[in-house]
Amino acid sequence: MTVQRRIAAGLGAAMVMSVLSAGVLPAAAEGNHRIELTVHYSSPTVAGPRAVEARSLDGRDGRLTGFDVDRFGAEYTFSFVRTDPDAYLGFTVDDGTFGEDTRYVRAEDGSAQVWAIDGDPRGYTAPQAIPDEEVSWREGTPYVAVEDLTELLDLTYSYGTNGYEFDGAPSGSLDILTVFRGRDYYEIAVDTNRIGSNVTGNMLEDYTDLVFDDVDGFRADGEYYLSFGQIERLFQVGTHTQGEDSWLLLPADVAHDELQRAEPEQVGFDPGRLAELDDYIQAQVDDGGPAVAVIVTKDGKIVKEDAYGDALRYSTHEENGQTMPAELLPAGQREPASTDTLFDLASNTKMYATNYAIQHLVSQGRLDLDQPVASFPGWECFADESSIYTGIWTVGGEGGIEDVYTGKDTITLRDLLHHRGGMIPDPQYQNLNAAGELWYQTTEHTDRSGIIESICQTPLMYEPRSTFAYSDVDFMVLGLIVEQVTGQPLDVYLEQEFYAPLGLENTHFNPLEHGVAPEQVAATELNGNTRDGNISFGTHPDGSDVYIRDYTLRGEVHDEKAFYAMDGVAGHAGLFSTTSDMAVLTQLMLNDGIYGGEQYFTEDVIEQFTAPYSPDPDEVDSSSYGLGWRVHSASSADYWYFNWGPSRSTFGHQGWTGTLTIIDPLHDMTITILTNMRHSPVIDPPNGFAGAQYPVADLVPISAHVYRALTNDTTQVPTIAGLDASLAQYIETGDIAGPIAHQLTHTLDRARDHLDGSRTGPAAGALERFIAHLDHPKGPDTLTEEAATELRSQASAILAAID
Repeated sequence: MTVQRRIAAGLGAAMVMSVLSAGVLPAAAEGNHRIELTVHYSSPTVAGPRAVEARSLDGRDGRLTGFDVDRFGAEYTFSFVRTDPDAYLGFTVDDGTFGEDTRYVRAEDGSAQVWAIDGDPRGYTAPQAIPDEEVSWREGTPYVAVEDLTELLDLTYSYGTNGYEFDGAPSGSLDILTVFRGRDYYEIAVDTNRIGSNVTGNMLEDYTDLVFDDVDGFRADGEYYLSFGQIERLFQVGTHTQGEDSWLLLPADVAHDELQRAEPEQVGFDPGRLAELDDYIQAQVDDGGPAVAVIVTKDGKIVKEDAYGDALRYSTHEENGQTMPAELLPAGQREPASTDTLFDLASNTKMYATNYAIQHLVSQGRLDLDQPVASFPGWECFADESSIYTGIWTVGGEGGIEDVYTGKDTITLRDLLHHRGGMIPDPQYQNLNAAGELWYQTTEHTDRSGIIESICQTPLMYEPRSTFAYSDVDFMVLGLIVEQVTGQPLDVYLEQEFYAPLGLENTHFNPLEHGVAPEQVAATELNGNTRDGNISFGTHPDGSDVYIRDYTLRGEVHDEKAFYAMDGVAGHAGLFSTTSDMAVLTQLMLNDGIYGGEQYFTEDVIEQFTAPYSPDPDEVDSSSYGLGWRVHSASSADYWYFNWGPSRSTFGHQGWTGTLTIIDPLHDMTITILTNMRHSPVIDPPNGFAGAQYPVADLVPISAHVYRALTNDTTQVPTIAGLDASLAQYIETGDIAGPIAHQLTHTLDRARDHLDGSRTGPAAGALERFIAHLDHPKGPDTLTEEAATELRSQASAILAAID
């Protein structure tokens, strides 16, 4: 059937003319060299041919070559010429909830398909029909048995009893259904309707009140049924109902061109439960806890961004040229944190500076991760014969070096990204007492010769590739390699390649040198790096003290190596940012590296860098690290920060100043938590800060509250197509007969035609007449109560959507 005949069959002659006037041509007219994008769009109103537009990531407009209507909604086919067969193709729908939101999908061998629903920012693969006999209705809510979801969702399940204290119930006292899907598992107490997701030993020891929750389900006839809403919540899929048809939709890999703001309930959050997070944080802040800033994105939408507490609570001051110890400021002199406050990211710098730079260079083919460090020009001294065992870094010394280890010249960039190079975690270059002959301080980060020499002289703590040892030096080296490969200082390169193109105005190394006022930055340590006077860096041979800051730090990186040995610009620490900028940076990883019409690194590179790694293939499932990224393991609780909510596909990083980033592909969600918990007195020298004693500084309860706020409510959005299907079925079964059948059909056709022509007023009037016919049947009409109730409900919902 030709495009025109399909249109005529679905819409009528009037719509055919509007489609043709929009420039729709048969597909054959495009020629042989093209790729296609098909968008299936379901809306409460019938979407006309102009409701969807398409444009490729490389800037080519898609030409509408096909339009059709089916029971799901409208179908649009676009052709792109002179475009790569695996290109990213963007589409924008006239969405009644989010407006224009460009989403990209990747073509494969010249074509791509995506299903979209009005009011839902996600994209889906082909709908999978749920057989009518498998849907059980209770009080208007549809449910499906877990046993019937195995093929639809590729899951497995088993029944047994609880092997640990489950939600307060003793071991062996509850019937438990365990559902496995991918790396995740869910345990449901089928008689109490309580659920635990990815429960680990850590979760059973701490914050146990945040582990278990209600599940919308019921047990019947030996099976366990989940509501449509619970299915969406657990497995992050879509459900869709049109008339008597129900579908399950699996998410497609969709990149959102730019973040937009949305109300939490629009992407599946319960605002009341999110408010519980506000109360939780504010109570601890009021009790003297650290400042906290949080931002949450889901499905390409910012749904929460808030700040609590004081960016400056304590401060030093000068008297007679001397710095006096920090004191708690009077309430009127404290400075509150805001969502515009910059925080010291600490080790999150490793990801959003160095890792991003490396991922970019690898995507461009400019960097080989298997190249040894020693092979880069200027790094020839990165060899065993350069090592100096000095200070506390002597064999058997305080630093923990047990023996002389060799093989430094074999260490590759990949080894460093895996933290398996054998490097000392913290050589303390700035501290003469610790570093000895490795000591180095500078105030010039454009001359790296001194720090490279110190790193080359640093002995190994372990044999290369023999053990995992999280090391700042690994990323110091990687940042320096980026500078060498690009020929630019790390901060300059990142500003040019990432931060400026992304529109980030508050992401900087050395922010005070970029026009940022100290008042815009959250303070960290109270008395420099002295740990309230408990630390010094030693004395020079001439009797002078080695320089150490003793004033309240604000706008200068806290990390000692980054500040003293690398002048604030380092691969392991030094980056400052705000919640809104971090939302963009974290979204890049969910977006296949795409943002604002540009791709910064490829999907393949992202997969490579976030894949769990272990030298023993049998231990990969318990690994919690990839290439730089910390990842949630599939079978252990090794990485503390990804328990209590995140899926087991989650990755991100934590920072010593009290920062955490969570990137969860399953939930299409990112969470950034920024705190200044080191802005507090030291109560247990050297590193026991009072601010770290608050549960909020543990960070995981914050993310747990976010995940608990995801709703399991079941919502179904009626559409014109669904209403038409329901009406046709009731007429076919005889529930509607007589003149009213013609009246309803005619009135619904009028409503559809008006909506196709964007005449919402007349369309609303037609739907009101449709409802009036249902309310006042006449003469020999047949209209059952069931049919009237269902059609009235759908029509009223569509009418509300139009208004």
